[in-house]
Amino acid sequence: MPDGRTGAPGGGPGDVAGQAGEATAGTEVVTVRAPGARLSVRVAGPRDGPVLVLLHGFPLNGSVWDDQLAALSDRWLVIVPDLRGHGRSEAGDGQYTIDFMVDDLFTVLDEIVPPARAAGRHVPVVAGGLSMGGYVVLRAVEREPERFRALVLANTRSAADTDHTRFKRFDAVRAVRERGLGRYAEMFVKTSLGETTRRERPDVVGAVERIVLASDPRGLVGAQLAMACRTDTTEALELLRMPTLVIAGEQDMITPADDAREMATRIAGARLVIIPRAGHTTALEAPGEFTRALEGFLDGLL
Repeated sequence: MPDGRTGAPGGGPGDVAGQAGEATAGTEVVTVRAPGARLSVRVAGPRDGPVLVLLHGFPLNGSVWDDQLAALSDRWLVIVPDLRGHGRSEAGDGQYTIDFMVDDLFTVLDEIVPPARAAGRHVPVVAGGLSMGGYVVLRAVEREPERFRALVLANTRSAADTDHTRFKRFDAVRAVRERGLGRYAEMFVKTSLGETTRRERPDVVGAVERIVLASDPRGLVGAQLAMACRTDTTEALELLRMPTLVIAGEQDMITPADDAREMATRIAGARLVIIPRAGHTTALEAPGEFTRALEGFLDGLL
């Protein structure tokens, strides 16, 4: 069972990217023991409701899903982990693979959705992942598709890194080690947030900078190396037989909208949404548009 639960109220749903692991009204913070690290997980919604798990991107934390958590937890049991080495989850030894993060996801689901274990089967969930979270979701469904009933793939791709991208990740690791988190936070904001967000949303810029500055460098380095060595899941896309929503940001420079279009064409019946004026963190940059797209998709599953 989870280590502990707290229900102290925190910031309201209108806050932008609050503290990692912070409990809002009606939300519990659960500690789940995974191999080598304790994971901080927020849980909200009816315990007998359909399950939605949302995985954040690098180098962020579960607070990027605050708006979606507030909007959806009236009907869905929403589970929002801080991935290993991010937010309030422990960094462990800092040596990660995407498969280790998949193991963590399965551990979280097995602990927080106990009927799965009691009934001797997994309760299929809807899994959403943004950027690195999407890498985790794609590998998870490749490993154990029976755990999932639908997918949400936001600002992500199925292809493995090219050598050029791997070298950029290695440069980022050097930047964290040699220049510290302050310099890295500046670099990340410039590449991840859309031009419109950087110009018109200082609240989002500031929130992202605070998240990065509060990060454990071991977690950031471990996650970069995990993404650099991840496997290619493109072939698995054509085998998917479940509803899938693909979301992209019009101004995303890391995973361009064309990548999302190509991925959506490979998944039978996939729905594609391009969010205007948003970059690589659509759930945070354009929460209204993102949530409407997500709600419309989820309503079709009820």
